[in-house]
Parts: sequence; structure tokens; C-alpha cells
Amino acid sequence: MQALPETAPAIIIGGGISGVSALYHLARRGVPAVLLERRRIASGTTWHAAGIVGQLRDSASQTELGKYTARLFQSLEAETGQATGYKQNGTINLALSEVRHEQLLRQHDHAVRMGIETRLLTRAEVAAVWPWIETGDVISGFHVPSNGQINPLDVTMALAKGARANGGQVFEGVRVTGLIIRKGRIAGVDTDRGAIAAPQVLLAGGMWSHLFAKAHGATLPLHAAEHFYIVTEPMAGLPPDQPILNISEDRCYWKEDAGKLLIGGFELQGKDWGAAGIPEDFEFDELPFDMDHVEPVLEAMFARMPALADLGIQTFFNGPESFTPDGRPYLGPVPEVAGLFVAAGMNSNGILNSGGVGLRLAEWMIDGRPGRSMLPLLAGRAHPFQANTEYCRIRAAESVGFHYGLHWPGNLAQSARGIRRVPLHDRLAAAGAAFAERIGWEVPMFFDPAGWPKEPSLGWAGWSGAVEAECLAARDNAVLLDQSMYGKIIVQGPDAVHALNHVSGAEMDVGLGASVYTQFLNAHGGIEADVTVIRMAADRFLVITGHPSQMRDQHWIRANADPGWRFEMFDATSGYALLSLHGPRSREILQAISRDDLSAAALPFGAAREVDLALARGWVIRRSFLGELGFEVLVPTEFTAGIYEALREAGDPFGMRHMGMFAVNACRLEKGFRHFGHDIGEDDTPFEAGLGFAVDLRKPEFLGRAALVAQRAAGVEYRTVSISVAALQAKGTPWLIHNEPVWKGGEIVGHVTSGGWGFRLQRMVGLASLHRAGGVSRNWIEAGGFKVQVAGRMYPADLQVQGFYDPKGERMRG
Repeated sequence: MQALPETAPAIIIGGGISGVSALYHLARRGVPAVLLERRRIASGTTWHAAGIVGQLRDSASQTELGKYTARLFQSLEAETGQATGYKQNGTINLALSEVRHEQLLRQHDHAVRMGIETRLLTRAEVAAVWPWIETGDVISGFHVPSNGQINPLDVTMALAKGARANGGQVFEGVRVTGLIIRKGRIAGVDTDRGAIAAPQVLLAGGMWSHLFAKAHGATLPLHAAEHFYIVTEPMAGLPPDQPILNISEDRCYWKEDAGKLLIGGFELQGKDWGAAGIPEDFEFDELPFDMDHVEPVLEAMFARMPALADLGIQTFFNGPESFTPDGRPYLGPVPEVAGLFVAAGMNSNGILNSGGVGLRLAEWMIDGRPGRSMLPLLAGRAHPFQANTEYCRIRAAESVGFHYGLHWPGNLAQSARGIRRVPLHDRLAAAGAAFAERIGWEVPMFFDPAGWPKEPSLGWAGWSGAVEAECLAARDNAVLLDQSMYGKIIVQGPDAVHALNHVSGAEMDVGLGASVYTQFLNAHGGIEADVTVIRMAADRFLVITGHPSQMRDQHWIRANADPGWRFEMFDATSGYALLSLHGPRSREILQAISRDDLSAAALPFGAAREVDLALARGWVIRRSFLGELGFEVLVPTEFTAGIYEALREAGDPFGMRHMGMFAVNACRLEKGFRHFGHDIGEDDTPFEAGLGFAVDLRKPEFLGRAALVAQRAAGVEYRTVSISVAALQAKGTPWLIHNEPVWKGGEIVGHVTSGGWGFRLQRMVGLASLHRAGGVSRNWIEAGGFKVQVAGRMYPADLQVQGFYDPKGERMRG
């Protein structure tokens, strides 16, 4: 038996394809890491994966993972001499409805931007390639020739062989019993064969990872769920290069497998597994095939290909996979333990992501950051309540169904609901709020007693009339929002100002009662957070951030602070309610419940004051994300109901309406306000994003300052701009949503990051990210000549640096 080393530069826990890929990429970078596998390589869930290699995903970052993985699999066999079973037979996605057809058109547009060759197929062309299936209900097909399939076990062995050739070490039959943590930082691992010291650990333990992380104080929300597929008897005439078939609306995929058909499904409501824990001896194991549970998917398969009844089924397979609450993997460093990284919760996409996951984790562990933004997949997006195992179990079963079916804004999570509720939840429900779940929060999206419509739509939907009324009320009268789900972080102490100034582009040493809009930055000048900060006292600040960033932003402040600084942070999200009042009548309404002077002179734009509100005290912040005259009201939670009642009494005579987040989004698009995670992220600097006004280069020091000084000297590029398309209408045409390519002079020069109908402007509007080899200048933008590609058609587009609604900000600052 090979002896374990006493030390290692990095340790990887778990020998599935993601962990072995990380070992391979670390070794290729000169880091001889050690991989510890409890049983044998690939014996957990990797071995039974279908082995489909797809590339195109909704986000550019996930698409890049898939593209890199496909390239790696093509070269790995030649590099290592180990067969991988790779074949580039392509994939075909089918549309059985008009909504799905529009989605395929949009994917085709997106693929052009991402440099992936694709083509659209007619029903007849689909029938010619897949003559065995029923195609009478097929509207179109979407063919990606460069996709393919591999043998997962062989690829994992090839990665391990390549890793060993570059100094990586693999130890099988070694069970990691715990992490060694000293002063909040990784120091190594304990195993059933002794301890190994190491400054970094990557947890890639698949379905075992949740409980292991939880035992060490880290949140990694995932749970095992069952995944079913069948394998037919050998099928005459089935070519080995038969393209893989995906039928989202049937919830199944079809692929050639050694002369047989392998057909798998992702049922609407899956079946969780391992609630009592994963058996210690689980290794290359199968689970019982639950025929009753998968009967609806099987019926769809046999209806799609009636010949299956005569062909015969050789194998009914069931094996576990790990699924996460939002259907996305967790990658990168965890906030709770310095030096601990994770790569887990692949949601049945572990094979197609594996090469890219290994590459990015190696970059993270060596360089301190990945080669490009991984914002949608960050491990730091997890919230503490998501460590609840029962929550993970319930949601994992539904997450199985996230893969297939129709994806549209009204496709809502149904499980694990009602976990987090704003203080006014019941009152908002009584007012007709239609809620959606966001990280456990019940968020009001629009107000209509009819509730959520059933008819899918990518444009004008059943709620659009209600959203329009809310937007027009904001323009003409007043609206009231409950944004209490937003993160609220108190940073206090003698050095609180230093801690915030170090991560912020703006100056934080401002007068008492000032609010500052700023971005937290990284060393490259990229945007890590988009926040508002209020100075409540000389040594006390309140940071307000979007609810997804509640934990991540705290970690960013803490991780970048000087250990000698005297300050502390307190998560006050649950301690304060945040009500927003917007519109031309908002000042009159708010003034009616306060004796304090709330005039423009007494409370100018950007100011914050603690004032009397009804029978309570609270902070009023003069800001608006809608582009209207607006006030944000911050009060201790226990006073929320009373202040709400007072605002209703004062506001109802002025025509004040409730507003949901759909209307907020529509208004901010008209105004050109950026949304962190959609329009801006770690790869964008404030100057590129048009947020240079929030950067103070007079500050002697802050993260990213040198990069921003150099960028300013070289000339600022306007990467993020507003876009409007006159030819697109509210009804009868497709909408801007996101990922639509922007063209100029016959080449792609950008893409839409977010878009939709502007109800106040009665125009299709959005935000776009531009790029050009010669740079993006204001003159180049103002010269015009842009087009946007939407669902297969080109439309002339107007682009400008400012938003289209009240570009001078006169309404907001009035």
C-alpha cells in the first residue's frame, strides 16, 4: 500500500470526473496536488453518466465551460494514450410548441455570438435524421454538430493518467474523516490513514459533499436524487454517429450506445434519495428502478417511438446524481473557511462541465481568481439556511425537473416555499401579490388577484397588464414596494471606514447622514458588488445590497480587510424592513406621516436622515431604482406594519399602488440602471459599465485603483449602454430578453444583457454590453448603424450611453 504524503500543496477530496479534472489542471500548472478517493475513481456517480458533451448554455460563463470541455476531450486521448470513447456526433433539440420554437431561434442567435456552429432543421429534416420517431408535432430542430459523447469512466481514467504524468497523485481507498482548520483557515485533512497538511482543499465529493461541508460549518446546498434511463436491445440500422436527441417537452434525451438506444428522462418532479445518508460502501452501485414513478416519462418515450414496444428493453437503470436548489453547481471558495474550495452539485451536467470546472478551479487555487467571471456558479451565493438538509432534500427532487420542460418567467419553483417572508407578506398577499421564490424569500413580482397565468410566453404575458398599471402609477402618481428581502449589513468600529474604503471605488469617509452609491471592486478593477452605503454614525455604516449578495458581500469585506483593523460586521437583514416609495406624489405622501422636513432642500438626492415616521423612527434615504422621485424607508422590523398602514392611509387618496419586481425591472431598464449579475460583474470595471461617476481616483488606496488609473489613462471604453428597438412591439413581436447579438458593419459587436418592454416609454428597451477591437468610444456609439438579432431576425437598434427615460435625471432629482 502506497504511503500517504505528510504534506501537499493542495488536496482534492473526491475522485469523480470534476475532482480528477481539477487534479489534471493543477498538475498541468505545476502544482502536484493529492487526490483522495474513498473507494475507486469514478465509482460514485460519474461511472453511470450518459456521457453527453454539450456546449451551449444560457450564460456565457457556462458555455465557455462546455466549449473548453469539448476541446479537451478531443485532445485528451492523443495526449495520454488512454481511450476516451469521444465521438463528435452532434446534438439535435426539438421544439414541439411555438414558445419552444422561439427559444431554439434564440439559441441559434446566441450560438453565433459564442462561436458555435449550429443550424435550424425543418420537421422533414428532423425526420430524415431520426426516422424512427414520430415527428408530426415537431415544429423545428436545432442542430449543434460539434457536440458529442464520451465514455465517462474512460475519460476520468485519462484525466488521472495525464495528472500523474505531471506530478499529480491519486490515492484510492482513503476516506477523509475531517478537515483540519486552524483560526478559520484550512491546514490539512484527517484520513483513516493519517493526516496530510495542506493550505488548500478542494471538496469535490459529489452527493457526499453537503453533509461533509455542513459538519465543518460550511454551506453547500445539494442532495442526491434518482436519475433513470433505459437501454434497448441492439437496434438494426442505428449508425454509431447518430446525433443525440433532446426533446425538452417530452422531458427525455436519446443517444446511441454501442448499437443500442439509451433513453433517459428528467421528470417534472424527481425522487430524492439518501435522506438517511449515503451508504458507506456505495461503489458502482445501482438503485431499484421505480416503474410507477417514471411511468409518465416512459409513456412519452414509447409514444415518441412506438417501435420501442417491439425492440425490447435490455436495461432499466437508476442511479443517483446530486442536485442543487437552483439547478446550478457550486464552484470556488466558500466564505466560511479560508482555503476551502468546492466543485459539487453538477445537476447531471458533470461530464459536459468537467473540463472547464477543472480549469477554472485550478486558476482559482493558483491565481486567486478564475480566468473569467463565474458569478452564476459561485459557492458564495449560498445562504446559511440552505445548509438545512431537509430543505435540500425537498428542493433536489424538484430540481431534477429544472433541466427540461419550458423555461419562462412564469415557470416557478413549487417546493420548499414560504421559508423567508418579508414583514408585510400577509398584507401584500391580501393586496393581490403574486409571489416567486428567490433564495427562500417570497418576493412579490406583480399585483393581480388573478395570480400567475398558465399560458407560457416569452413576451407579453398574463401579468403584463398589471405590470403596466404599476409602471404608469410610478410615472403619474406613486407606488409602494416592500424590498425588505434586500441584504442589510452593518459595518461598525473605529476602522469601519477603512474596511469599506479599501473595497469601494467611491469615497466612504463622508458626512453623517450621507448615502453613497458605490461598487465593491477586485484587484483588477472589476465589480464584485453594487451597493448603497449609509453613514449612520462616525463609526457605523449600513450597506444595502441585493438579496442574492447578502452573504457574498460580507465575505468580500472580511476577506480583504487588514487583520489589524478594528471593526465588526453584523447581518441586519432581518432586523430592518426596507419600504420604497416612488413617483411624483411620493414626497407629499411621506411628508403626511412625518413632522420632519422632507423637502428637496432639506433632503436632497443622495441624502439620508433619521426622522419621525407615523409613531416610529426610521431612516429615509433619497434614492430611486426606478428613475422617479423616490424615498427608501428603513425601519426596525417591528414598526413595519404601523408605518405601512400610515402610508396606505396617506397614499391611497393619491392613487398610490403596490409595485412588484417585474415593474421595478421594467422601470430600471428604461432608465438604464445596471443590474449586478445581469449587466455588470467581475469582468467589468465601473468605467466600462458607465459607472465612472461612482469612482474617486483621488483616494490614495483601494482595491483595483492601479488598474482603473491605467484604464483611465488609456481611454475609457463604454462597454455597457442602453438599447432601444422601435420595430419591436409589446404584442405580436419577440421581446428583448438577453443574449441577443448586437451587430454593426456586418460583425457582432456586443449582446443584450437584459431587456423588456418599457411601459412608461411604450418602447422595447434594454442594456447591452459592447466590444470592439478598436475600442468602444462615445463617437462610435453615436454614429449609429446598429442592428440586434432577435429570434432569427435583424432589427435596427438605437444605442446611447444614457438611459432613454429622463436621461438627465430631472424627475429623480426633483
